[in-house]
Amino acid sequence: MKKKSLLLLICCLVLLTGCWDQRLFKDAKLIMGATFDLTDDGQVKDTVSVLIPETGTERATEGNAHIETGIGDNLFDARNEIDKQLAYKFDPSKLEVLLIGEELAKQDIYSVLDGYYRAPRNNLSAEIAVVEGEAAEAFAVTTDQEPRISEHIVGLLDAVSDTTHSHGDNVQLICAELFEPGIDIALPLLTVDKDANKVNYKGLALFHDKHYHGTSLNAEQATLLLLMDNKKGKVARITRKVSEKGEPRMARYLSAEVTNHNRNLKITPSGGTISVDINLDLYVNVVEYPLDKLTDPNKITELEKKLSETLTKEAEEVISLLQEAHSDVLGIGRRTEAFHYDTWKQMDWEKDFKTITITPKVNVVIQEHGTIG
Repeated sequence: MKKKSLLLLICCLVLLTGCWDQRLFKDAKLIMGATFDLTDDGQVKDTVSVLIPETGTERATEGNAHIETGIGDNLFDARNEIDKQLAYKFDPSKLEVLLIGEELAKQDIYSVLDGYYRAPRNNLSAEIAVVEGEAAEAFAVTTDQEPRISEHIVGLLDAVSDTTHSHGDNVQLICAELFEPGIDIALPLLTVDKDANKVNYKGLALFHDKHYHGTSLNAEQATLLLLMDNKKGKVARITRKVSEKGEPRMARYLSAEVTNHNRNLKITPSGGTISVDINLDLYVNVVEYPLDKLTDPNKITELEKKLSETLTKEAEEVISLLQEAHSDVLGIGRRTEAFHYDTWKQMDWEKDFKTITITPKVNVVIQEHGTIG
């Protein structure tokens, strides 16, 4: 019996496979962040953050970084130039963040993403953003908050996603929307403050058909857009002026946290075109209002009306900016094609999106006002 068991064990060992497809970190240089810019002569400038592993660390992705730059006719050519500067092979499989300079984003964002989608070992979970001016300047910033600037920018992008200032999309998630008619993307827009040595979030860069046309939303407008798009991060906060009186000045403002929301987007076809109604109900808790009197139902009604009017006006401005940029971030075209196909076929979305009537309405309901009134 023992001989049979031993023979079976030997047979199993022979059939077991080994680690034939291994890739050792010691034989590669991990790229943790990459930026892409357009040079004056139309070439691609690729600046990367290369990981320097710390001795004795358990994780291969721990450590500091140094910066390398390559310029080429396309992404692959620029990467080859960087390879010539590295001791080991260029490896973007652990890429954390990808930044695109403003001028390159205005031409065609897909021109630098194509190589990432084609290579199976690229990390498509990398976060992506647009940088005003030259994206490479973001990697020139030094920070004490994180050991690597790429890690710091990832934390910044995660934070603005959690607070409902951006969609939190990555390279993979935007792929389908780059090619599908009737929907566009909006990416976080970052700025570099050289004097303060900081990378800051500015708002959302509005795209249409792979192009950024220079129109963007600020942080407050971005939050309103996401709520109209029926998307909310971990928290969503609003601070708005609700009174012309009150001293100090901060007493004229109310801050609230959105606890729940309900968006209803209705498309009405008529005469070969459509009209769109967006009704957004926001249920909020008041977190700061120095003038108090929130136990008075009349005061609550007054504040709800004021906030509803203010946010509705701001929503109209957001819609105007979307139509100006021809950026259908709300996916109205996609919904029209899906539910009103006959009307969709009669329309030329490239021209008609700017002229259709989109009417937003925001209704604010105050649910709680804290432990004091």
